[in-house]
Amino acid sequence: MFTEHEIQLEEAGFEIERLDLPEATEEQLIEALKDKDAYILGGLEKVTEKVIESTDQLKAIVFTGSDWRHFIPGYELATKKGIAIANAPGANKYAVAEYVITLILGMTRNIFELGRTGEKTFQTTPSLSELTIGIIGMGKIGQQVTKMLKGLGVKEVLYWSRNRKESFEKETGAIYTELDDVFKKSDIVSQHLSKEAGVNFITKEHLAKLKDKSLVINCGSVEAMDTEALYEELSSGRLRAAQDRPLGDRFNKLPLSTWFSSNSSTAYNTHEANKKASDMVVTSIINLLDDGEDVFKVN
Repeated sequence: MFTEHEIQLEEAGFEIERLDLPEATEEQLIEALKDKDAYILGGLEKVTEKVIESTDQLKAIVFTGSDWRHFIPGYELATKKGIAIANAPGANKYAVAEYVITLILGMTRNIFELGRTGEKTFQTTPSLSELTIGIIGMGKIGQQVTKMLKGLGVKEVLYWSRNRKESFEKETGAIYTELDDVFKKSDIVSQHLSKEAGVNFITKEHLAKLKDKSLVINCGSVEAMDTEALYEELSSGRLRAAQDRPLGDRFNKLPLSTWFSSNSSTAYNTHEANKKASDMVVTSIINLLDDGEDVFKVN
């Protein structure tokens, strides 16, 4: 939280207590939330049912991103207890989209093996102008990625989303496509689904439809991807992939040209995104504690 936001909360009559742990345990979170009226969830910790059950005074939880269900798995119990939940949709869209573009370019141009982290010295690679990129989930982040890709001169953007975005199609030239065809026709697929999509939404059968040497980017819900099927495809050398979270030692043993992941979730984490999120969540906290309502309330 920025100093200006601390001042804003203090002037509204609230006392602030920080938990300086980016990934607090369940026990640490239970202790920290004793006798607290509100909680700004800005780390990678999970608010489980056990955490919610332990609270006797909590009135509001505000998450600094958009995929709040992933970080608040105890949200149904929170709702039953009358705890309001709000999030900050769109605050980190530019940061995440920027990271997606970084992964796409890094993997397409094979930066990691052609640089000091690898051993290759020469390789002719594709350019984005030659490639068709499929976007799975055309929410705020998917739309931002599409705009950036168009600015970089990508050959074509196909997309699938639960809700078709016809005005966005006219604005950008993105082409709505049935899900199976996105996989069949794309050279790169970038996944931007939330936890709401469910577990293994992207199946082994979807991945099998991709052309050989296609690239899979995952900066959405990790659970939405069948990671067992993904590992089979990567270990065979047929597909390549990159994502914002690690998937364990067996993935890390794959060649850099096949697999890249960040050491922990980092796509969202820029100064600009954090400032926007802080602006939004502080306003939401004040609103929710004032009358229980806020434009970003989700339960």
